Amino acid sequence: MAEELALVKEQLAQQAQVFFNRETALNQESSTLRQVELETNKKLFDKSQEYTTLLAKVVPLRTQVVGLEEETVANKARMVKLEERATEWEVKLGMVEAELTAQTEALEKAKAELTIQVEAFGRVKEELIDDAANTYATGFEDALAQVVCKHLEVDVSPFATSNHIVDGQIVPRRPQKELV
Repeated sequence: MAEELALVKEQLAQQAQVFFNRETALNQESSTLRQVELETNKKLFDKSQEYTTLLAKVVPLRTQVVGLEEETVANKARMVKLEERATEWEVKLGMVEAELTAQTEALEKAKAELTIQVEAFGRVKEELIDDAANTYATGFEDALAQVVCKHLEVDVSPFATSNHIVDGQIVPRRPQKELV
């Protein structure tokens, strides 16, 4: 029995050693798991702090986005109004251009008619000048003939419409330069 007792003691010692080794391993694993849990909790806390910080930044940004969206809607409404006004102005511009074209055509027609009238006036003017010159020449010739008729002794050869008197003498006029 002593042997059996020693054998049982030895088996119990071995089992105790195995148990002790397992307990030590479990304690080490438990310690490692606690360490991992602490590190994980620290990381979780840090991430929650980051989340809180980011959330604090996101809220004003979301508010800003809402404001920008509202401004975009208002800008789109203004753009629609501006496009409508631009279309109205394009129509008005088209009407003004059409009116200007019509007025330009009317002015061109009036100008052509006026040119014809000016040319006709120029011809009439030339005819009047020619008639006046002929009348003057005829009158001058008639006046000379009347002088000769009443005074046969007077020599009328030095008298001409192109002469003038300088210091009591009849002298020919210098020819005038033609006007351009």
